Amino acid sequence: MAESRYNNSTSAAIDSSVEYARGAFKKVHKGEYTEGSRTGQPCVSKVFISGSVFEDSYFQHEMDVVKKATEIVRAFNGLELINKRIIINQPEIWVFRESRALTLIEPLIENFEKFNSNSGWTQDTTSWGQAMQALAHYSFHYSNGQLTLCDLQGGVYTDGIILTDPVVMSTDRRFGPTDLGKDGIDSFFHHHVCNNFCRSSWTRPTRRMRLFPVVKGTTMMEVKTQTGRNLLTQRF
Repeated sequence: MAESRYNNSTSAAIDSSVEYARGAFKKVHKGEYTEGSRTGQPCVSKVFISGSVFEDSYFQHEMDVVKKATEIVRAFNGLELINKRIIINQPEIWVFRESRALTLIEPLIENFEKFNSNSGWTQDTTSWGQAMQALAHYSFHYSNGQLTLCDLQGGVYTDGIILTDPVVMSTDRRFGPTDLGKDGIDSFFHHHVCNNFCRSSWTRPTRRMRLFPVVKGTTMMEVKTQTGRNLLTQRF
């Protein structure tokens, strides 16, 4: 699929001694593919930090989010609002040979930038920043108000942009701890400002209000009870 960038490899050597990046719940190490068509090219390994409250379900949620994000990006690319392609890195769940621990492996992204967060922070001063805000807006319209694709970040290349680690927020909160639900969607759109890439026909939530602190990092929510919630911020 034109909207996807795959490992196209079956083995990699990961340098676990040096952290390439770290968030509140996830750490990233660099490596190199050793088998397959990407042999010799750089990759990254993403693992959930041991002991995290989300560790058991993280990998499946991640794959579900990427699948839905790819569907939305494919539809957005089809509108041809921009003359370059948006691509999603497609992680795979691999297993370390010695420890048998799970990890997500995907190609390394260069020229990394962040364009918005799931709490409503935005970078909209560049053309790509504005295009990413339009993609988030379109996702709500595309899903008939059920979803919002956000936390858009990745690398800008001459022929397009490659995204990784997106967030999908849904009205039924089915996409894991970064899915802030309907409150998150309403809060996100409280801060959204339409630009030249948006279309006036695209729908917006009827309720738009600030319900979460606005931060550049990814906000995660652990629901402890039906009436209580715990907010955690992952700063990348």
